[in-house]
Amino acid sequence: MFLPSKIEKVRLILPKIYYDTAITLLGELGFLQIEVLESESKKVLKDFKEIEYDKINRYSQKIRSLESNLIKQKSKNMNIKNLRQVFHETDKIKIYEEVNEIKKEEEKINASIKESNSILEIINLMKDFKHDLKILNGNRVESFIFKKTKEDDQFIEKIKKEIDCEFNELGTVYMVTIEKHNKEKLANLANKGAINLIKIPNITGKIEEITNLQQANIKKEKEKFLTINNKLEKLSKKYYAIVVNLKEYLDIEIKKSSIIPRIGATDYITVIEGWVESKKIPVLEEGLNGLTSDRFILEKIKTTEEPPTKMENPVSFKLYEFFIKFYSIPRSSEIDPTIFFGIAFPIFFGLMVGDAGYGATFLLLSFWVIHRIKHPPKKSHLPRKLSKFVKTIISKNSLVMIMKAIIPGSIIAIALGIIFNEYFGFALPYTSLFNVTKNVSTLLLISGWIGVAMVSFGFVLGAINALYNKKIKKAIGRIGWLLVAWGIVIVGLAVLHKESIGFSNLEAVGSYVAIVIGIALVLRSEGTQSLMEIPSVISHILSYTRLVGILLASVILAQVINLIFVSSLSGSILFIIGGVIILVFGQLFNIVIALFEGGIQGARLIYVEFFSKFFDGNGNLFKPFKIERKNTANVYVKNLKKN
Repeated sequence: MFLPSKIEKVRLILPKIYYDTAITLLGELGFLQIEVLESESKKVLKDFKEIEYDKINRYSQKIRSLESNLIKQKSKNMNIKNLRQVFHETDKIKIYEEVNEIKKEEEKINASIKESNSILEIINLMKDFKHDLKILNGNRVESFIFKKTKEDDQFIEKIKKEIDCEFNELGTVYMVTIEKHNKEKLANLANKGAINLIKIPNITGKIEEITNLQQANIKKEKEKFLTINNKLEKLSKKYYAIVVNLKEYLDIEIKKSSIIPRIGATDYITVIEGWVESKKIPVLEEGLNGLTSDRFILEKIKTTEEPPTKMENPVSFKLYEFFIKFYSIPRSSEIDPTIFFGIAFPIFFGLMVGDAGYGATFLLLSFWVIHRIKHPPKKSHLPRKLSKFVKTIISKNSLVMIMKAIIPGSIIAIALGIIFNEYFGFALPYTSLFNVTKNVSTLLLISGWIGVAMVSFGFVLGAINALYNKKIKKAIGRIGWLLVAWGIVIVGLAVLHKESIGFSNLEAVGSYVAIVIGIALVLRSEGTQSLMEIPSVISHILSYTRLVGILLASVILAQVINLIFVSSLSGSILFIIGGVIILVFGQLFNIVIALFEGGIQGARLIYVEFFSKFFDGNGNLFKPFKIERKNTANVYVKNLKKN
């Protein structure tokens, strides 16, 4: 739980005739991260070659094109036994040309409807024009319209001055007719004046006649579209389920082909190397035994390579893996800090917010954002620019992870807010169990001890990590820093309590001894340059006082906003309105600050002040070769236990 899953490197040797079925089994199990062969293996093996993959790619492109053109239907699982059957079933489908013709006809219809709608949109702006439109365009002249704006007076004056033209005012637009050789000059003037010129189409007839004609054309084209769409619907109902099954099977075969460069072979055997979880080896052997009738060798490879990392945490802490991966992937041989983050972050966030009203707001906000992302509305009411900005800085999945992580912290904030009697900075009519502003020294002491506990625990984990990896020297260094930290803490407490720090105080003497022994251990393991880190140990402990600083800033700001609001109630109506505005916008500002400060500073205290004592990171995630199926059924993995 506190360490990533144990992963070992293995070599699989099996007869070449079982290659394809073995790769399918490995993909269905999803146990093995297939690697390029080690140099020793490459010396005696040649590259694996398979001639059918060019054919697979051709058939895949063919079936993908068909699937994208058909109308989506409910799919049914199809029993596909082998690649030969896929080729046969693909060749049996005789609708490729027919579907392509239907799609071409659809494009023509849509283009025609689009053109008619464009004409209707333009002539709707010209409904006051009573003449035949054929007079507006000809061999020598062209006509344009543009909507009336505040800037159009200057534009019109410039055109009249520089171009021989004719102007007409038609309701909400102006119409300008020019000789064709002046078209470029008119366009340049329009660009300078930020005027959007709309070309009047070269058509014949009066507005009413053209309107009727275009509406009739749209109706006719929609009827044609309905006819061919019904035809496509019938073809889709008959073939879609088959097509998606064939597409998935071919996609899997292409994925299988991607690992060919990593595999070695002779004329008779195939060799595959990769990483697998130790606990999954028996299941892998069971599957291979059933597939090859025990005609395989699965051996462990001794290697100095760092294995990839497979993080293993309880379900309730899984979401916090997102924050660890954001910081750095743990190496497979070091402690996975996910659980520690999952415990500390909500506590830190809740303490820094410390208000039941704000906590409830964050809780509701989290649930709303998660629901909104998982069930998006047909039409978003958020400003498009804001929505686009959010998408550029964070993905939907990342936002969901953050909101889920805030939920337990919000609950802690609500609980602490009840204890502190803080509800958006207001106090309810009961005596608080603990008053924030009256007990600042106590809170600072608590935050200081939290800092001592976190830094000390970090050094302990660092020592355990080093011992686990048989790095005795590094473990001694971590213990040395722990002694230095506690020696400084004891001396600091004596100074705060105005006690003697001379040799008459046994505690002070003990702290000096701890500091001296600690420095000696650090010097032995890390060298003299490591002494430069002593100030950082002190600063890391004191850094946890920001828990109280941010809490106080939030509470006091809320109380000040509320005081201004309450004071305004005794004034005139204008003062009351001003007070309400200050209350609403002030509280919104404080909520945003509490959310970002609580989240960012809570994570920072863990990343910098805690992780730096034991966590190296820079690991690589375990990415096993895996076949994902939605429509086709597994061929080999049915009764095997994966866990």
